[in-house]
Amino acid sequence: MKPMRLLMLVTGLVLSACSSISVTNQWRDPSWSGPPASSVVVVGISRSDTMRHIFEDTFSQQLQAAGLQASPSYTQIPAGTTGAVRLRDLVKSSGAQAVLVTRVQRVEQKISVTPSGPMYGGFYGWYGGAWASVPDVHQYDVITLETSVWDAKSEKLVWTVTTQGIGSNDVPKATTELAQTLIPKLRADGILR
Repeated sequence: MKPMRLLMLVTGLVLSACSSISVTNQWRDPSWSGPPASSVVVVGISRSDTMRHIFEDTFSQQLQAAGLQASPSYTQIPAGTTGAVRLRDLVKSSGAQAVLVTRVQRVEQKISVTPSGPMYGGFYGWYGGAWASVPDVHQYDVITLETSVWDAKSEKLVWTVTTQGIGSNDVPKATTELAQTLIPKLRADGILR
């Protein structure tokens, strides 16, 4: 394999392994006056119990590492719409001041095509190689998440954000990156202590 092609392949693999989270939209209720929450119940909306458990545990751990009280909802609430009454009871019994909910809004499949070509040999070597070269094709998912924070006392939405990131099979890592992106924003906006 030609050295330049190998370098492009390795670079593509490294970049695809590095998932970064970007905030695409953000809203804060201008009439909400706080105070910032120091205790949060974390809810992950997922049809997969495993994904939900991993998400809620990981995000809760990140909130705890930031000095906040946090508890995953799955410990007392089953998945599905029948859990609404139990969620209210959990929030009350835990003393949580806020409920943080994350759900997948959409998944888009993207394809990146990077042409590769000859890198040496003068014009005639380049011309012949150009016909023989094959572009690099990389398929990946872009995941859009919606994360909302609800005031536990008033039951009103106080903050919401949409984020995008490259899909990853490493749910704990992706959740950690999401939490590390959102927790500073939540603090800066006065939503969390």
